[in-house]
Amino acid sequence: MWRMDFYERVKGLVREKNTTIRAVTARANLSLNSYDTMKKRGILPRAQEAMIIAKELGTTVEYLLTGEGAPKSYVRYETTEGLILRDTEGREAPINGDLALIPILPQKVAAGNGQELIDEIHRVGLLPFLKRMLRGTAPSQARALEVRGDSMTGVHIFDGDMIVFVPGEIRGDGIYVLRVGDELIVKRVEFDPISRKLRIMSENPRYPDRIESADGQSVAVVGKVYGWVHAHPY
Repeated sequence: MWRMDFYERVKGLVREKNTTIRAVTARANLSLNSYDTMKKRGILPRAQEAMIIAKELGTTVEYLLTGEGAPKSYVRYETTEGLILRDTEGREAPINGDLALIPILPQKVAAGNGQELIDEIHRVGLLPFLKRMLRGTAPSQARALEVRGDSMTGVHIFDGDMIVFVPGEIRGDGIYVLRVGDELIVKRVEFDPISRKLRIMSENPRYPDRIESADGQSVAVVGKVYGWVHAHPY
């Protein structure tokens, strides 16, 4: 039902702004036929597409998904410590206390071939994320990246999903964002402190495991992944 609510909220804002679904979806490089098919099947647009649709309608992805937050463009995000919402007159807007707003970085992290290095200056939006999923880490330390590729589908990280990670954090085996040369990838990592090696694993049998030195020369650990926002492709 909540998927259909997304489309109803889009429809309402399109009517209010005197525009068309076709015009809005075109900005997201999404054809009207594809949009209508997703609506009929109860499938949500990819994260990047949803963010562009929300921006075109002067709202947020949070509002389109949940109906919470501000549907109007007169509310803007402030990405200061604590991550709060303020309106154009500086008044703080209420946010569900269980949610943190995680800055979304413009890069795509690859579950497959790599993408460019992290750009901390430019941000393309905020991703609502449950604070408890960060397991005590301050939400202001977390960042979000969109995934490209299929090497992590075994843990239900699909192309277009959003991962939430903490840059600079290394805490035991798990799923990490890695830098390989000038590219970013997301993989499962096992640490061997004796040999100082990293075992880098995909969650797709098509991709072989790799053993790399932990010296940071060829592969560097960027940060630990704490969760992801997944839209099932089927």
